Amino acid sequence: MAMTTALPLAILSGIVIYQVNLQIEKDKLYAENRIKQDLRRQIEEFADSLSGTAYRIYSNPNLIESIAYGKEFLSDSRTYDTVMDIREFFLSVYNQSPVQTVLGMYLIRNDEDETLGNFFPNLYPRLDPAYLRSLHRAMGAGGQRPLMRIVEQSPYDEPIFQFLYPVKFRGNPAGLLAIDIPEQDFRDKVEIYNPFYRGQVLITDVTGTIVYATDSGRIGQTIDKRENGRHSVSISQSLSDGSLTIDYTYQIDPSQLFYRSIAYIVILVAGLLALGISLGLSFNITKPIVQMYRSMARINKGDYNARVEVRTRDEIGFLGNQFNRMAETIQQLIEHDFKLRLMNQESQIKALQAQISPHFLFNTLQMMAGIAGVNKVPDLKLICQSLSQMYRYNMNIQNEWVRLRDEVMHIRHYLVIINKRFPNSIRYRMDLQAGSLDARIPRLILQPIVENAVEHGLAPSLHPRKLLKLSARIDPDQKMLYLSVLDNGKGMESSKLKDIERLLRVDQLQKAEGTIGLYNVHARIRLICGETYGIEIKSRQGVGTQVIYRLPIEEVSTG
Repeated sequence: MAMTTALPLAILSGIVIYQVNLQIEKDKLYAENRIKQDLRRQIEEFADSLSGTAYRIYSNPNLIESIAYGKEFLSDSRTYDTVMDIREFFLSVYNQSPVQTVLGMYLIRNDEDETLGNFFPNLYPRLDPAYLRSLHRAMGAGGQRPLMRIVEQSPYDEPIFQFLYPVKFRGNPAGLLAIDIPEQDFRDKVEIYNPFYRGQVLITDVTGTIVYATDSGRIGQTIDKRENGRHSVSISQSLSDGSLTIDYTYQIDPSQLFYRSIAYIVILVAGLLALGISLGLSFNITKPIVQMYRSMARINKGDYNARVEVRTRDEIGFLGNQFNRMAETIQQLIEHDFKLRLMNQESQIKALQAQISPHFLFNTLQMMAGIAGVNKVPDLKLICQSLSQMYRYNMNIQNEWVRLRDEVMHIRHYLVIINKRFPNSIRYRMDLQAGSLDARIPRLILQPIVENAVEHGLAPSLHPRKLLKLSARIDPDQKMLYLSVLDNGKGMESSKLKDIERLLRVDQLQKAEGTIGLYNVHARIRLICGETYGIEIKSRQGVGTQVIYRLPIEEVSTG
């Protein structure tokens, strides 16, 4: 019923909306082509014709030199020649230039407020010094580049289009040439490309100042695109040389908006009609089926507590009861599987812990035998005390997570023993961020890496000042604890480093002679904390090795 009543209206309205939007897009594409191709080319050709006209002044080098040196450096004859050259130049431009509607042309020497020469075919205006100084300022603001602008208040008592051309001698500004034409001529060239409803053509310079506008009252203002309405279309295009930018804005035809709004209203009414019919049907027929579908979706997302409320004893009620029994069975199976996996994971963690402590204990006992044979007593008591503390720490496996300060103390005991093994050979430094010592980390993850740094990095190294650095840093944004074990030992070859990195990426425990601690620690962190955590190793042969831990912040206490 909903389909037969609402669907035809919606389809018809959709066709109307599609056609209106298609026409709006066609208008926009047409406007873009007119502005970005035709109007830009028209303005560029007009500017090129003015530039070509003004560039003729360079055909007379003597004239350029006279403009540059000024009156005080010229003889009377040279001054006369300059006046004649300027007059000849103006007559040539007026007779041969493609710009036919010239109101006036005049040449001004740099930093002077009187014309060096002028030409006015019809009306001779009064060019006061203040007006000429304004031309110098405009040229300076434009960076001594050719400048096009609209002047509303001009000496001709009418708006004009003005082209200012810098005259340079040996690369330095010497003066400027001004060519004035009626503003209406330029406006006719531009506004022919403005056929749309309430269209506005704006031309701005490099500073964003409007130099031409369909509404002449906006000339000299700064463009503000926030003024565009919600139903307006804006098109922007810069000239090839980047000197000017064309911004065209027009309003979508109100008739198009009216037809589109009517179509939307029809769709809304049809939707409300279909919704009303659907609600009536759902409360009587489809609501139990929808409820069962939603419960299935919850189970699919992992919520195995989802159940269907059964109110009837018909076929729908039978399906609901069967669904509830199925969901309960699935939940029991998943809980059983999760417990099995948890027990298996805990067994793996204990096994990995058991591999780490005996490995170090074996090395330490060997070292104790050597010291006892050579020194006979002095350092044995201190070593035994440190070793007993370490072994007691290792035996306490009930707590999987420990504070960083406990792990650091464990490292200190280890380094006491190492300093007896290598007297005055290895120095260590700890750089621990405030508050990091109370962070919780998995037990026995630092000592194996420190041992690797000593045994495989610092001990074989010939470096005269062997250094081991342990640092800790908390990143509160990422909720991450970063630990680092850095040594300046012999480092590793790039091939060996790549092999270790490859093995660390394998999703199982890898065993390699001499580096078992590295893989055990990485595997333990991934088992306890998750797959996104672990260690990263950096090394350069002859420079040293750095192992970086990425751990979650379990607990940080500042007390």
